[in-house]
Amino acid sequence: MDSSLETHGRRSRWIFVLVIALVAGAIAAFFVLKPRPSPPPAEIASDRLLVEGRELYQSRCVSCHGTSGRGDGPIARAQPGPPPGDLTSATWKHGDRPEQVVAVVSLGVKDTAMPGWAGVFNRHEIAAVCSYLYHLAHRPVPRDLRVN
Repeated sequence: MDSSLETHGRRSRWIFVLVIALVAGAIAAFFVLKPRPSPPPAEIASDRLLVEGRELYQSRCVSCHGTSGRGDGPIARAQPGPPPGDLTSATWKHGDRPEQVVAVVSLGVKDTAMPGWAGVFNRHEIAAVCSYLYHLAHRPVPRDLRVN
């Protein structure tokens, strides 16, 4: 075998091994350094629906709407179109009836950065997120959301 081909083959294997090691290291670092979710606040800790809604909200909604729901998440300003809604306000732009809130979360809002989550969350999960939105607004959770 030609020595230059043999050298090239060895280098390629080492480069491949190094790339795999870097990728594995990056994945490990992600999981080690990923912030752990804080426990639910005492006022919702005994309500499984709100705890589940909070977990889903933290995993998918915080980046735009912020931890407290004021529309001040870390990527809120970078979003095209109107800013994310302040979920703590006295009035919600797209309505506050349960079916309206479920529609916004499920289908999203046209001409905004708000995506629909129906393809990601099942009906129960959407009801849980919507219930948590009511909690963020300091409103009682509508009974309609608790039966899903």
